[in-house]
Amino acid sequence: MTPPRGTGKYGPVLVIYGLSSAFTIAMAVHAVKHGKAGSWLWIILFFGPIGSAIYLFSEVLDVPNPFAYHGPRKVTTRDAARAEAEARRLDTAGAWSAAASLHRQRSEFTSAVSAARRAVEKAPRDPEARYELGMGLLGNEQAKEAAEVLAAVVQHDPRYASGDALWGLARAQQMAEDFPGARRSLELLTHQSERPEVLFELASVQARLGDAAAARHNLDRIIEEAQLVPDYLQRSVRPWVKKAQKVLTSLDSL
Repeated sequence: MTPPRGTGKYGPVLVIYGLSSAFTIAMAVHAVKHGKAGSWLWIILFFGPIGSAIYLFSEVLDVPNPFAYHGPRKVTTRDAARAEAEARRLDTAGAWSAAASLHRQRSEFTSAVSAARRAVEKAPRDPEARYELGMGLLGNEQAKEAAEVLAAVVQHDPRYASGDALWGLARAQQMAEDFPGARRSLELLTHQSERPEVLFELASVQARLGDAAAARHNLDRIIEEAQLVPDYLQRSVRPWVKKAQKVLTSLDSL
């Protein structure tokens, strides 16, 4: 009897290959969804199941791993091309989202939007696909469409991608000159993050809307809270303190 197609002596190999590919894509999807694509996605896609296993133990299961990656790596043209090829082969929402993320990190926003649209076609309600589409559109300066897409993501989960979806929405709203909407988004984001750049953007929008008192309050917060930042982080905070002081001076002169 002739064995069914896909079985026989190559059957176990095909099964293992299918499972390893599914595991790799699952870990890539998890990295993108949880805002870890910048430092992990290339490892997962380049090293396949080995990189995926390292990510699983280091980030998902939180098991200390001596081989864990400890810093960002610039995404190369080869990385993006490999992810694009993998997306075309698998043709799944997760694979297209992963490709979109790598294109976006390389500022290849037209390619990112194209890949993200394919992801949305495969899974219209998938927040990861819509997030990548919204961020790609934002990078492509298609502000109104980006705001519409990201608003749906934020409505589903205001903390999506560690708040990056909400941050992207606020930037899109500012670009589209929807300053009341940007203020609402930034105020919501301050409940999740007190990063000086968030407070500064909120103060800028508040000042633009004529609420100088609220703007001063947030600019003062940047200056006051910078004094509590550890020494090794002072370098990243200092530019925002200078910007806050400059804007406060201009507000006081009004």
